[in-house]
Amino acid sequence: MSLQDIFFVLILFSFLLVSIIKGFYWKHAKLLYMGVIAQRHSNQYLREENAFIYRLNLITFLLMIINFSLVLAKIHPSFSLNTVIMIFTILLIYYLVKKIIVVLLGKLFKQNDLAKLTIFFSLLFDKTLAFIITPLVVISHYFVFEITHIILTLILIITILFLLLKMFWFFKIGRSSFGISSFYIFLYLCVVEISPILLLKKGFFN
Repeated sequence: MSLQDIFFVLILFSFLLVSIIKGFYWKHAKLLYMGVIAQRHSNQYLREENAFIYRLNLITFLLMIINFSLVLAKIHPSFSLNTVIMIFTILLIYYLVKKIIVVLLGKLFKQNDLAKLTIFFSLLFDKTLAFIITPLVVISHYFVFEITHIILTLILIITILFLLLKMFWFFKIGRSSFGISSFYIFLYLCVVEISPILLLKKGFFN
């Protein structure tokens, strides 16, 4: 199977996941995605813990990993199958390690509810971003004209906006709901959310 065949399969699988979300889970998925602009949607989504929600969480997580891998592979200097596999693996490890760190800190400071919300809101913005950029991912790989640079720049702008929005909500919820110091929120964002992005850029895109 050629490299283009691999990308075609991944994009096809990405579209399949979007179709499943739209066809079977849209009522709950809309609550999830709307949570980035209104906390009441997130609260309602969190109250509905059941097997249905767990399946939706898994589907949106897979969509996120696939779309991010396709974008990062596109801008990597070495555009190959090994690049896709490497980035896919790194993303899985990153999100797994982040979850473990947050859970351990929650247990250490006896703040399990806070740890659960931290994981949820961290993934919420990434999942929503992945869902929104799905059409752009397809265009970046298969558009008839070479507009990859424009599409990737647009994806970068959207990503920065989502990162700023994530930081705003972390500060707002952390301070108003849990009384956490702004310093600790800033420290978490720098170490867990922003630093891995900078390290990824330094390690793989220079």
